[in-house]
Amino acid sequence: MPLPDLDPLFERAADLRRQGPAGRYAPSPTGDLHTGNLRTALVAWLQARQAGARFVMRIEDLDQPRVREGSAEKILDDLRWLGLDWDEGPELGGPAGPYNQSERVGLYQAALLRLQARGLVYPCYCSRKDIAEAASAPHGPGGIIYPGSCRHLSASEREARQQERPDRPPAWRFVAGEREVVFEDLICGVQRQHLAEDVGDFVLRRADDIFAYQLAVVLDDALMGISDVVRGDDLLDSTARQIALFEAFDQPPPRFWHVPLMRDEAGERLSKRDGSDALDVLRERGLDAPAIIGLLAHSLGWVPEGARLSAPELLDELSPSALSALRDHPERH
Repeated sequence: MPLPDLDPLFERAADLRRQGPAGRYAPSPTGDLHTGNLRTALVAWLQARQAGARFVMRIEDLDQPRVREGSAEKILDDLRWLGLDWDEGPELGGPAGPYNQSERVGLYQAALLRLQARGLVYPCYCSRKDIAEAASAPHGPGGIIYPGSCRHLSASEREARQQERPDRPPAWRFVAGEREVVFEDLICGVQRQHLAEDVGDFVLRRADDIFAYQLAVVLDDALMGISDVVRGDDLLDSTARQIALFEAFDQPPPRFWHVPLMRDEAGERLSKRDGSDALDVLRERGLDAPAIIGLLAHSLGWVPEGARLSAPELLDELSPSALSALRDHPERH
């Protein structure tokens, strides 16, 4: 089956951007949403609706081994029950569909081939153990950085490495380059990251043939004409890499808003594995949608404790500066 031509899709995305701003929420269907997920979804919806933007719902189900059956449908049902709506999505369609990542694999393959043609990626035959044991592997803020072992292999050396592990295809890495990426996050402020020193060459397609989050999310946001990305600040560290990829595709990066993560009483970030703050649990406790919207809004300092209001009512009450004021939220520190 022939791969799609990305050029007309990028032109369509430019038309979408000219029509106006667009935001999105992109959950992974690996379990029920907890209050932290719900809060990020609410903030993403509020940002888009305040801006009069299209709001896109995208399901990030690319890593199929982690996907739970029925989770995507339940996520959408839960968000609708909470009072959120969207203009494009898996069940609605739209000009930039499909909206399930698992249906967009051909696009990611075409994107990888484009980067290959420009010499911006290379095959990597190293296992995690190889990297961990490499004496030359530097360390950055996030731990061991890939030392570039496979970056300059000749064609014959690559063939020999593949023959050593014939049943294991290579991963593909993006050449990070000696550059510092500087951007202003609209909540977290100015951010700087030196790709080579802090990140290293990063994976775009894994050895198990699953495309990495970094490639998929960038291509999806570019092709869907997304102007504003609102997400949890656990992904702040990924942003410089993604900006580098937007530039590699000659696409404008969106504005980024990284929302403080909601944490439990011990200060730990919430997890889907725990389930204690899942929406179903809150509903079993007797909380309806206005009570949960009030709880989420109160956790951001927007309304008094115990407030009850719908998502549209919160939108009406919210000041234009409320989102950027999250820069001083205590959960950021």
